[in-house]
Amino acid sequence: MKPNPDTLPFFEELERNNNREWFNANRPRWEAIKHDFEELTAHVIEAVQPYDPSIAGCTAKNTQYRIYRDLRFSPDKRPYKCHISFFLATGGRKQGGMPGYYLQMGQEDYGLQGNCTLGGGIFMPSPEALNAIRQEIFYNPDEFKSIMSEPRYQRYFGDDFFTIHKLSRVPKGYPADWPDGDLLKYKDYCTMHTVPARYLDSDDFFDYIIDVFRASVPLNKFIQKAMYELI
Repeated sequence: MKPNPDTLPFFEELERNNNREWFNANRPRWEAIKHDFEELTAHVIEAVQPYDPSIAGCTAKNTQYRIYRDLRFSPDKRPYKCHISFFLATGGRKQGGMPGYYLQMGQEDYGLQGNCTLGGGIFMPSPEALNAIRQEIFYNPDEFKSIMSEPRYQRYFGDDFFTIHKLSRVPKGYPADWPDGDLLKYKDYCTMHTVPARYLDSDDFFDYIIDVFRASVPLNKFIQKAMYELI
């Protein structure tokens, strides 16, 4: 199972011609890419759900993001995103502030590198969720560190998280000299991995996706436990 071979060429051209006239002229290409991406998404859901049943209820259509950019509050008025993506969220609904599994294909965008990025964990949690996660880490640091030190996790994600902001000090309410205080400084507990280019047109692409998502499962379950009363 591979993406439509026109996916990357289409978005490369769209980046240079990000306007409605070009997009409408090339809409059949987009529809074919979208259709094949939905098939890929459906197979990914089926393969990941045994490892994380919380994504039951996800479907290919309700997890895929629209290609249209939200222009209401942005000075950048380009109408289209230059990538295609899905998010398999805890609870089965595509919503922010929940742990899940993310895939993005296309041009580098949103601070992500490469033509295909995979990730897990939670991005932009609510203040209540962030407090709950930090508290869970504080009470169970060894469990959290064992998740991050697992070989499969390390292979894809290393020791850091993808985050829009990291505090310079341990957050208020926790001992400033706590030995694992650095783990509490993140505002996002989000894993991200750039898929090597050689896999994008390979028969191993699908298996690669599943292996990366499996590496995020323990982190997601830790976050789900922390957010139990909020989910």
